[in-house]
This record gives sequence, structure tokens and C-alpha cells, in this order.
Amino acid sequence: MKRFILYALVAFTLLSCGGSEGRFRLKGEFEHLRQGEFYIYSNDGGTSGFDTIKIEDGQFDYETDLRNHAIYYLLYPNLSEQVIFGTSGDVITLKGDARNLKSVEVKGSKPNEELTAFRLENKDKGLVGIREAAVAFMTHSPSSPVSVFLFKEYFLLANDVSQDEVKKHYRALCEAQPDNLLLLSWQSDIENRGRLLKKGSSLPDFVFTLKDGRKVQASDYRGKPLLVNFWASWESRSRAETFRIRRMLKGNSGKIEAVSISLDVNDAARKGIERMDSVSWTSYCDFQAWNSPLVKLFGIRSIPFFILVGADGKVLAAGASYEKDIEPEIKKLFESR
Repeated sequence: MKRFILYALVAFTLLSCGGSEGRFRLKGEFEHLRQGEFYIYSNDGGTSGFDTIKIEDGQFDYETDLRNHAIYYLLYPNLSEQVIFGTSGDVITLKGDARNLKSVEVKGSKPNEELTAFRLENKDKGLVGIREAAVAFMTHSPSSPVSVFLFKEYFLLANDVSQDEVKKHYRALCEAQPDNLLLLSWQSDIENRGRLLKKGSSLPDFVFTLKDGRKVQASDYRGKPLLVNFWASWESRSRAETFRIRRMLKGNSGKIEAVSISLDVNDAARKGIERMDSVSWTSYCDFQAWNSPLVKLFGIRSIPFFILVGADGKVLAAGASYEKDIEPEIKKLFESR
């Protein structure tokens, strides 16, 4: 009887603490956060959409189906983002202070612990310093899934890195991980990087339907210049650019149109920013974030991002900075009239 009880206790412990094959479990404990909600999503099959995680007394416990591997993105209440590597059977734990989310520790697997160490070591560095650290990590550990993530974050999605440098790091990772399907799926994007929105190229033939049933498509804007911008309430830089669009439209009333496409997952947060910034132009969100068909159609790799199109539907300028990439072209456009 004693032996049976011992076996039962061991089995209970394994079930309560360990993971199950075909499942992924994420647990967390946060100081200075009594209640709230996190959002979690995955771009590579970890979730079918966006899931909501409830926080009670500073803790949460989330579980989902997972057959192989996935990268998860956890959106905190302040809408900053945490990357988590998932593998079938994993139990990953997060621990931190809600007042200092940059220092959250993620444990339970080597990739998560490697990324945590990288993040903590480089959290106070600027972009240049972090990118240099990413190169050092990729060079030292080209077979790590963390290297693939760092490559995507600081090279593939970046607009200020040369094509040659992107290709160099990509080839090194492919050589170290020849069977990595995610890497292989980026080949076309890397080969065509920067061509889609190149000056003189045609505006992608987009179409979407607003909540009021109105259909919006690229052909609606032929005959008048158009500014398209991608943004999200959780990205502070893209929020800050909204007032520039409003000021530009006011100064050129009736001469140019604008369309804003949001990568939000929280409608209340998006509407709050738009209401505060008096967004009166066409604005759309399908709540699929980076999975949005519009993001893929335009080849957007980071936000904020702007595309200025002439009356003939040809791209005049594109870039991440309104002030640097777009404003000079708009001035030229209206000075010539």
C-alpha cells in the first residue's frame, strides 16, 4: 500500500510539474500585477489566432496544443512584446516585475534561457550595440533557434541593413541549419527584399472591407496622391507619427488621401489612440498583426512604415521615417503644382 501511494505521488508530481507530449504549457508569476490580461499569438502555427491569458493574483497558467515547434509572442498589458520558444512537451516559466518588463526571466528550455541572457545583457544598449551582439551570437551559435530569431529581428525585418549583409548572415544560418523550414521559407523574401516598394514600382493591388461595409481598394485612389502607413498602438514610434499625417492632410486638404493599416490585436487600444489623435482618414485593422494578408501583400517587415504613391499609382517614396523618407517627397510633389 505504501509503495502504491509513493507511485501515485510521483505520478501526480510529474503530471503537475511536467509537460505532455503534443502540448505546450506556459506559466508566469509577476510582482506588482494583481489582475490583467496578456495576449499570445504565433506566426508559425503555435496558435490558430490570438489567445487571451488571464492573470489572477499575479499568476497565470496557459496550455495549448503543439505538435512540433513554434515561436510565441506574448503581449503584456503595456503592449510590449515577449518572445518565447515553444516545443511540444515544454513547460516554460516566466518570472519578473511588472514595473520592469525588460528584465523578465524565461526558463524551461535552452533557447529561452539563451534569449533571456542575451536580452538582459544587452537591454541598455542602443540598436547598433544590440545588432553587434546579435552578430556575435549568430557567429558563435549558428545552430541555435535564437540565432534565427535574432537574424529575423535585427536583419531581415530591418530597413537600414544592406542586402549583402542580410544575405551573408542568411547563408551562414542556412549552412548550419539546412533543414530549418522557417529559414527556407524566407528565401524568396530575401531575394526580393526591397524590390516591391522600390521607387517607380506599382502600388500593390490591395482591397479590404471596413466595418460599415464599405469596400476600399487601390483603384479608388487613382488620380490623386496617396499615403499608406502601417502602425500599431503597441508600437510607440508608429503612434508618434500619427500627428504628422494629420498635420500633412490639414495642410494639403483635398490634394492627397491617406490610408492607415493597423497591426493591432486590441480594438479598444487602437480606437483610443485614433480618438486621441483625431484620425479622420480611412483606417483599417483585421486584428491579425503580422499574419495580416495586407502585411504580406506589401512586404512590410517593421512598423511604422510609410508608402507615398503618386496619382498614377507608382511609388514615390517608402520608408520607416515620415520626416526623413516621406516629407521631402510630399514637399516636392506639391511645390511642382
